[in-house]
Amino acid sequence: MKKIFVIAMLCAAAVMAQEKPEDSPLVKAAKASGGPKKKPPKKVITNADVKKSKGNLVVLPPKPGETATVTAPEPQKTSLQKQDEQRKASGSASIRVMTAEKKVGELEKELRRIEDTYYAENDPNYRDKTITERFNQTKKQLDDARKELADARDAQTKAKEKPSS
Repeated sequence: MKKIFVIAMLCAAAVMAQEKPEDSPLVKAAKASGGPKKKPPKKVITNADVKKSKGNLVVLPPKPGETATVTAPEPQKTSLQKQDEQRKASGSASIRVMTAEKKVGELEKELRRIEDTYYAENDPNYRDKTITERFNQTKKQLDDARKELADARDAQTKAKEKPSS
């Protein structure tokens, strides 16, 4: 009896395995669309195609309300030209820094000389009016020169950091 029961179970399992389950709506839609589409082959342009072409350039008229602007493309610089420009910019920045450093040094010396003159002078009126005015003027020039030096150093670091692509 047990053998018949086992054989019946195996037959029932075989029948169940042969039945196909129903497809989901997504699977049905994919099958209805025909499966994955093949892309059309792209045309490869060869030298023969270029020789056969007539070389006509078609320029479409501008759309209404737009102005027609034709700009010539800028010529691209070669890497050698870019490197030369970078070298020139770096050189001019270095000269600017050296000039600014020299100017700051001279103004610092002048400021020290004026300060020494201030303390060496015995006449209080001359000291307070003339020497103080010269000191303030030189101090202002020194501050401007230091600002110019800082700007020159910033420009020099930017010129050195510039990529040479």
